[in-house]
Amino acid sequence: MIRGIKSLRYIVVVTTIAFGFTGLAQDKTVNDGVFTEAQVSAGQVVYDAQCKTCHNMRFYRDTLRSWNNQPLLYLWESIMGTMPADNPGSLMFEEYTDVIAYILSENGFPTGESELDPDNGMDSIAIVAP
Repeated sequence: MIRGIKSLRYIVVVTTIAFGFTGLAQDKTVNDGVFTEAQVSAGQVVYDAQCKTCHNMRFYRDTLRSWNNQPLLYLWESIMGTMPADNPGSLMFEEYTDVIAYILSENGFPTGESELDPDNGMDSIAIVAP
């Protein structure tokens, strides 16, 4: 019994520390202009061809809410690993990134000067609910 309690305490402490560091690493949010207008335009083309038939923007508004305070990279990885439903992972990395820029733009988040890049800082951008 005592061993089980100690194990539970250990798990709670490790989880708290892990989530604490994730929160500290996020120094930007999607409100900080983390994608470009060019990415939005390119993303709309991909979205219209690959996503629109199954997902409307209401779907993504709810999705963004469910990912609130999580790193944007996690959402990108999730979409890349599961979409399109009939052929997950079939788009180029850039196309997934552009689609995310388009989704963010359509949900009212601003464009900026820096390109969204999963290999450069996307893990430190927090999603905020629209």
